[in-house]
Amino acid sequence: MSTRITLTLIGLTLLTSCASIENRAPPVDDLFLSEVKVSASEVDKLREGHRIYMNFCTDCHAPRQVDKITANNWKEHIPKMFKKAELYPEEIELVTYYIKTAASINQKLIAKRP
Repeated sequence: MSTRITLTLIGLTLLTSCASIENRAPPVDDLFLSEVKVSASEVDKLREGHRIYMNFCTDCHAPRQVDKITANNWKEHIPKMFKKAELYPEEIELVTYYIKTAASINQKLIAKRP
């Protein structure tokens, strides 16, 4: 009986963490794109920025909720993290574009996600 409860709790934890990641760093999916008006090349940039964010920024910490990143973070902390992650200027531009775009629509996305 305890094994079944443990497995159920693990399953619930995994489901909750997936939803939480979508709320923190929303994927550039159809719902995301329904909230922004961008060209096909901009969609590619947003997707690449999301990929960089999820692959590099989460090496040191869990994904931060994009709409909770403050102006102070952008001035003081984010440049240090970009340097620590050894990102190229082009990658910094892409991840910055993704974070700022996602931040502007994230609360709408959270409200619409199941």
